[in-house]
Amino acid sequence: MTIFPISRPALGGFIDRVEVDPSGVVRIVGWYRGEFDEKLAPPVWLDGQAIPFLQQFRYLRQDVATEQRGLLGQGGLVWEYLLPEPRIGELSILEIAFGWDGEGRTRFEEKLSFLKPHHRRLLDEGEVLHREHIYGSGPPNVTIHPDILELAKRLRGPVLDFGCGRGLLVGKLRELGIDVHGLELDTPALRESLAQECAGEITLYDGTFPTLWESGRFVSVICSEVLEHIPDYEAAVREIARLAKERVLFTVPDASAIPMGYRHGAVPWHLLESTHLNFFTQQSLKSILALHFSKIEFGRVGAAHFNDTPYYVSLTAFCSK
Repeated sequence: MTIFPISRPALGGFIDRVEVDPSGVVRIVGWYRGEFDEKLAPPVWLDGQAIPFLQQFRYLRQDVATEQRGLLGQGGLVWEYLLPEPRIGELSILEIAFGWDGEGRTRFEEKLSFLKPHHRRLLDEGEVLHREHIYGSGPPNVTIHPDILELAKRLRGPVLDFGCGRGLLVGKLRELGIDVHGLELDTPALRESLAQECAGEITLYDGTFPTLWESGRFVSVICSEVLEHIPDYEAAVREIARLAKERVLFTVPDASAIPMGYRHGAVPWHLLESTHLNFFTQQSLKSILALHFSKIEFGRVGAAHFNDTPYYVSLTAFCSK
C-alpha cells in the first residue's frame, strides 16, 4: 500500500492521509465531527481519469468528539474509491480536489502498482453471496512457484510429477533436459487445460491405487500441493513411496501459518480453498512419511509476512528411501 500523508484541515474537517491499495481501492482518511453528505466527497483522478466514488464509512476516533448522537462516537471518516478495472502496471499521478485550493487539484506523484486480486467483486458486490461463492476452487495453477521449481530441478530422473495439474512443471523440467512424466486425475476440466506441448507425457487416471507402473519405476517423485486434496492421503503416500526408487519431494500448505496469523486476524488465502481436506504441520506430516522413508529433511517455501510476523506458505519434505 502507498500512503500519502496530508495532516491538514479540509472540507470542514481534517484529512490525515490518502491510501492507495494495489487492489484498486483508494481511501481518503480523516475525521469530521458531524454528519457528512457523501455527495460532497472530493473527486479523485488517476493519470487524468476520474476514479468512481464507492462509499463512505465512519470509524472510531478516541481523539475526536462527535456532535451527533447518531454517529455513536465514530468521529473518523473514510471516503473510498474504486478503479473500474484493475490497471496492472505502474501509474504515476494521483490528483484530489480537497477544496482548500478552491477548484484546484492537489497532486501526488508516485509509481503505483496494481494487481488483479481474487474475488475482486467483493469490493463492490451488490448481491448477498453464499459460502459456495467464496470457498471455491479454480482451474489448475497457471504459474509455478519459483521456490518449488528450484527444488524440483535438483531431482534425478526419471521423475514422476504426482498430481501434475495442467503439466507446467513437467514442461519446465523437460526444457531442462530432465526425463519427467506427469500423473493427474482424468476430468473434463483437466483435459481442457493440459499444456499441449507436454500432454503426451501426462497420464490421466481415475484416482485409484495402485497406479499402472511397477514398483521403483521412477528414480524421483515430486508431489507438490496435492496431499491436502486427497481423501485417503495415507494411501497416496504409500503409492508414491512404492513408485519412487530413491527420493520424493512433498510440499503441502503449512497449517502452522493459521496460529501465526491469529494476532493479525489473518489466514493465508491458500489455506481457505474449499478442496483442501487435510491440514498438515511438520510433526503430523513426519509421522506419516516416517512409515515409508528412512530419512526426511524438512524445509519451507513461499516466505511471506503478516505485518511484522514472518511465515511460510508451504512446508517441504525431502525424503529418501
